[in-house]
Amino acid sequence: MRINRKFMSGLTAVVGTAFGMSMLAATPASATQIAHYCKGDAVVRCANVEMPSTGVFNAHGRVTDTAGGTVYKVMVAGVRLEYYVNGAWEILRQEVPYPVYEPGQDVARTDTYSCGSSARKLVRAKVKVAWESGSSQTDEWVTSPSTYICPR
Repeated sequence: MRINRKFMSGLTAVVGTAFGMSMLAATPASATQIAHYCKGDAVVRCANVEMPSTGVFNAHGRVTDTAGGTVYKVMVAGVRLEYYVNGAWEILRQEVPYPVYEPGQDVARTDTYSCGSSARKLVRAKVKVAWESGSSQTDEWVTSPSTYICPR
């Protein structure tokens, strides 16, 4: 009986680890965008607050070189999920990807923030993007509209 318990305990750990890993690797394509802003024509820059599941949020940044015209290499240089407190925007989650230009498109996300029993928060996504063509380089911050999350 003791062997069976150890086996079942080990099996539970393996299955739990595999399930957890699959959750981490799962694509957030089904995430709901709750605050979204894009701008640009030749280079489209986007900042989003996403909700991958109820009560869980992250910031997402994307920069895309559109077809035609000048060919740009693009990069998401930083992504922040910020919240408003005491009259200022503070960082709740932040991702600083490895700085490399990509052909066509680059994306990055912050780690998720789970509300738990947190008070209501006013949040926004703030994304630093960059693009280059030849010796010409441009970078800028793009900010989503603010939205409330975590109602108690």
